Amino acid sequence: MKTDIINAVNDFTAQEGVLMGVASAEVLNTKAPEGFRPMDMMPSAKSVLVFAKPLPLAVFLVPDGFNYMYYQRSAYMYYLLMDRVAGGASMILQEEGYLSLPIPSYSPLRFHEGEPRGVISLKHAGAEAGLGIIGRNTLLINPKYGNIMRLGALMTEMQWPEYSSMADYRPCPEGCHVCERSCPIGAIKDGRVNKTACLGRCIKHTMLPPSFMLPLVKKAVAHSRMLTRFMELISLNFFETYGIGCTACLNACPHFPGKKREVGRGVRNN
Repeated sequence: MKTDIINAVNDFTAQEGVLMGVASAEVLNTKAPEGFRPMDMMPSAKSVLVFAKPLPLAVFLVPDGFNYMYYQRSAYMYYLLMDRVAGGASMILQEEGYLSLPIPSYSPLRFHEGEPRGVISLKHAGAEAGLGIIGRNTLLINPKYGNIMRLGALMTEMQWPEYSSMADYRPCPEGCHVCERSCPIGAIKDGRVNKTACLGRCIKHTMLPPSFMLPLVKKAVAHSRMLTRFMELISLNFFETYGIGCTACLNACPHFPGKKREVGRGVRNN
């Protein structure tokens, strides 16, 4: 019986052109901070299905003058795709008697220690589900599709018969620090990203404070439960879409798919 359900979910995701891996909810419960664990949202969850699809490569290769508009729009449409896939797969499982909870691929956001996060870390869930390994630039890197995937997920009561793994894959050589060197504000160091600094550089939104104010906002939000809830409400109502102003670490990474092909003269591939 479970085989039939698994086949139905696999067929559904394949029709959407989406990769799928499965992680143990129990494992993710031990690794995520309180409030961001599967058990915090669905105590009965046993498995977390994670979905991934690479963005079109060309959206990263248009001339600089277009200000990443193609990347931004594709990213937004892929967030919607992941939400649709998670919802559809959840209904397949529910109809077979397994309560399942679609996880938002982007919005709404949660705030932890003053910084925005997803409901769960889809990158870490994707790594546990065998869809890739998190690199030194904190991006999820897949051996075939590189570092340009968008992710979605669902939690389910169904115990998957086996879980994927990519533990032997090592995307970042010991001496490779190209992502750190490429960051124009030095936000990447030792496998960690200063998210506040990165947001100030990358995210373009009329309601986002100037970058020099963001550390103060982070500190205030981190020390106030009321401000945390207020920022979550703000993000829900006003940050469904946003501009993107930097992809330097992504493009510079040897696992960026654009590194594997020649691009035309006048096309950005930094």
